[in-house]
This record gives sequence, structure tokens and C-alpha cells, in this order.
Amino acid sequence: MTKSYLKLAAAVAVAGASPAFANAAAPAAAPKPAAANQGVTRAAVIQGRDAAFKKIDSNNDGNITAAELAAADAAVTRARMQAEFNKLDTNHDGQLSSAEFLSASPAPSALTGNMSKTIAAFDKNKDGKLTADEFRAPQLAVFDKLDSNHDGTVSAAERQAAQAQRKQ
Repeated sequence: MTKSYLKLAAAVAVAGASPAFANAAAPAAAPKPAAANQGVTRAAVIQGRDAAFKKIDSNNDGNITAAELAAADAAVTRARMQAEFNKLDTNHDGQLSSAEFLSASPAPSALTGNMSKTIAAFDKNKDGKLTADEFRAPQLAVFDKLDSNHDGTVSAAERQAAQAQRKQ
């Protein structure tokens, strides 16, 4: 009996890190309280975890194997992808047109505004474009500051000194 318990404990510990395990248990493990100030009972958590375990333990042998966990994880991923596809397939023809697919991307104008600010911050000659030198300059400034002996290499000692200085 102890070996069975250890197998179960190991499976739960390993599975706890898996999105499939968390997602399989999500609805039952965290039931919605009737009122906002009500808590979740231990019994409800146990019930939810047991339901998730049963979903993942596909051969019903009382153990979750790596293969079962992988299969559950794949099923959760497929379900998410299908839900996203269904959301994008606005005419419900089972296919994504170019327009439907591109509708998921942010509007170019929103990105352009943010990128213009980024370019302006580094554009030393204010021509609205970044040269290779302007693009490199911020990172090289940090490097040069860290390279205290100016030998062209930031050593572990120089990194540690910089970290110690930041903590002060």
C-alpha cells in the first residue's frame, strides 16, 4: 500500500507542473463559491483533484504515467487551439481566410506609434531612422560601463562588482 501511495504522490507531484494536469482539474478543483466571501472546502478540492486524476488516468489503473500525462497535455493544447481557431473562423466555414487570420494580429497603427517612440529615443541625428551605430549605442554604453578595466571583456568579477553597486 505504501508503494501505491508513493506512486500516486509522485504522479501528482510531477503532474502538478503540467498544464494538462492543472487544466484538467481547474473546473472541479476550484469550484465557484455561491457567494464571493465563501471559501472552497477541502472536500471540494479533493473531489476536483480526483476528477482530474480520473480524466488523466486513461487506463484506470490508479497511476498516471508520463504517456498519459503527455496525452492529456496534448488534448488540452488541441482544445485550446480549436477554440482559438473557432474564434477566428468568423464565417464558420472550417477554414481561415487571410482576413480572418490577420484579424488576430494587432493593428499596424498601434505598433507603429510605439515603434516610432522607440526609434525617436535612440535616433541621435533625428532623421527618423536608426543606423547600425544608433542601434548598437545603448547596449554598448551598458557594456562599456560594466567593462571597468576597458579590456573589451566583461569578466565575472566586473559583473559581480556591478551587481554589488546596484544593491547599494
